Amino acid sequence: MHRARIVWRGLVLMSLLLSAFMAPGQNMRFDILDGEDRVEIPFEFKHNFILIDVRLFGLLPMQFIFDTGAEHTILFKREYADFLNVQYDLRIPIVGSDQQRHLYALVARSVDLELVGLAPQKRDILVLEDNYFHLDEITGTQIHGIIGGGFFRNVVVQIDYKKQRLILHNGMKFEPPGRSFRQINVEMVSNKPYLQATGTLLDDTTLDLQLLVDTGAGLPLLLHSNSHPKLAPPEELILGKLGVGLGGYVQGSIGRIKSLQIEDIAFEFVLTSFQDLSDAVISDSLRNRNGLVGNQLLGRFDVYIDYMNEKIYLRPQGRYKRKFKMDRSGMIIFALGHSLNEFVVQDLIAGSPAAEAGIQPGDIIRRIQGLPAKFFSLDQVTALMQKRVGKRIRLVIQRKQQIIKVHFRLRELI
Repeated sequence: MHRARIVWRGLVLMSLLLSAFMAPGQNMRFDILDGEDRVEIPFEFKHNFILIDVRLFGLLPMQFIFDTGAEHTILFKREYADFLNVQYDLRIPIVGSDQQRHLYALVARSVDLELVGLAPQKRDILVLEDNYFHLDEITGTQIHGIIGGGFFRNVVVQIDYKKQRLILHNGMKFEPPGRSFRQINVEMVSNKPYLQATGTLLDDTTLDLQLLVDTGAGLPLLLHSNSHPKLAPPEELILGKLGVGLGGYVQGSIGRIKSLQIEDIAFEFVLTSFQDLSDAVISDSLRNRNGLVGNQLLGRFDVYIDYMNEKIYLRPQGRYKRKFKMDRSGMIIFALGHSLNEFVVQDLIAGSPAAEAGIQPGDIIRRIQGLPAKFFSLDQVTALMQKRVGKRIRLVIQRKQQIIKVHFRLRELI
């Protein structure tokens, strides 16, 4: 078993335990399509997140994550709202990702949000008092907030991962897609979809699972280890940090399960994050939840989410059963600088190829495979570290005033 501080290459956006947020009289447009039958919204798929261009009050361009695992719209960076003199109605406590610290958010009423293809929408939003996420460094791209499922609750959302577009359909005129799609009944809880699946652990224990469909998570599968008496993580694990949540890292471990089955669609040896939840802070609506499925699994399908009729439609894409891969170097790399193309080793997995090559936390990567590091994006660096087992990686690093050449070969860590 590896014991190391690791950062999962994805985001686990923890459910926010909010009070007194959505007011009954909120000014919301029921028909966000403004009479159209369908509207297309382009997105970028970066670091396993769906990033949508948003304008605040029609002025400030931003990128928000489309997050079906959240209900509300949340702005991470308060300075943008302050610049526009946004007025706040409430200051409310929210629970951090460590499930103990109480952080704070401000409620802004009737804020104009504009997505490409849609008329401006007036929405109540949460503005974090401080930027508790710092996702820019971890994802290598500017991320300003999230748009939750509540924004789209009156339409059918089609996610086309291949062409990178959201297609919004008029729910009253929507006809289910063809027979190539599997229709799956889901339960909508606070505008968040939950599906039923069957998981088989490595010891052949079979479990019925209730899983949140979460496009705000960049991982394949996360299971809450203490949500079922038989849900025990495997012996071969990497312990440490699963990802970044509200106010800090999400602690847990990474391993694999033998299989995951959704209706008649089965995946084998699914890379799985395991995390315990504290009973003291779990709301009643979460008590029956066993985990979530994220974009690394959902991205293998064409997806429709029908909020009003509580259904999801899935059609597998080509090679949808390909192996789930993770980093094979053992490095956790952050992107810094104005252009987010300066790379620093934030941490390493003990006994990994990078650690054995002598790389240390704090090392700055100057060259990658003979090229200046600034020519790469963080996504490209991440993809390189997931290449085939045995691939030789050549780096030039800077440690204080010292320039060091290192090389190692990738291998499986789990």
